[in-house]
Amino acid sequence: MYKNIMVPLDGSSAAETALPMAMYLAQAFEADITLFHAIEKNPPGQIHGERHLEHAEEAKRYLEEIVRRFQGKYAFKGRILSHVHLEESADVATSIADHMTELGPDLVVMCSHGRSNFTQVLIGSLATRVIGLGSAPVLLLKSDAAERSATKSGAPGIAHVVVALDNASIHDKAIDYGKEISGAVHARLVLLSVVPTFSSLKGKDGGWGLMSPATSSAILDIEEQKLREHLSAHQKSLAEAGIACSISVLRGDPAHEITGVAKKLDQPLIVLGTHGRSGMKAFWKGSVAAKIVSLSSAPILLVPLHE
Repeated sequence: MYKNIMVPLDGSSAAETALPMAMYLAQAFEADITLFHAIEKNPPGQIHGERHLEHAEEAKRYLEEIVRRFQGKYAFKGRILSHVHLEESADVATSIADHMTELGPDLVVMCSHGRSNFTQVLIGSLATRVIGLGSAPVLLLKSDAAERSATKSGAPGIAHVVVALDNASIHDKAIDYGKEISGAVHARLVLLSVVPTFSSLKGKDGGWGLMSPATSSAILDIEEQKLREHLSAHQKSLAEAGIACSISVLRGDPAHEITGVAKKLDQPLIVLGTHGRSGMKAFWKGSVAAKIVSLSSAPILLVPLHE
């Protein structure tokens, strides 16, 4: 599935924490890695407390040094390419998204630098905008969590792939990504759905539920049964293809339940489908995905969905 993994770098050590995971997946898929840097127009003097790359030659030397350093450290056998966008860009997120078309990555791996309040840093951040503008899936890591993982084990890993689904068929696209990754890294595949409880219903559904609690409860029960049937059908199909997976349908707040499941697992990866073409404001405002990103320290693979 993955033949070219793109890693945008801004010159900071925080951004570089995406590299071990990119190497890990590239080894598993025998993929190339493309390091990318966009020259910013009127760049800041520092980025995340470190000197910012301002000139093309400086950026080229930096990426070349990264190639030497990480290729030696991880004994990576594939190709590590580098690309510097020479024309100054006033919008780095757009530049990264445009180069998804030019460089043809199957996956973009990048870190968020939110250390104290991840949600505040992420909303409107570079990583968030790239997810909305681009067409390739984005594996989003938290730099502090990635650093802790590397410190404990010396290298990243994925032992469980949790694919969060509803009963809409468009979201089933995420299963393909979860299946491919779990097979490549020999991880356990988990298909998970969450039905909201009466108390967790929000907005119009919540108000309607208060007016008709018995009817609301019955509808939620029907929804749970539909989800169990939906996941069971996928489990059977995967078993016929020789792929074992477990399924789970829970009740509660979806974001908290999905995050809670991942927290109990060793080396989890959460896979979520996103409606990127509807725009980031529509996607992130109050969405389950936004809450999961803010709550979980696990890597999250965001898969663009197009209806």
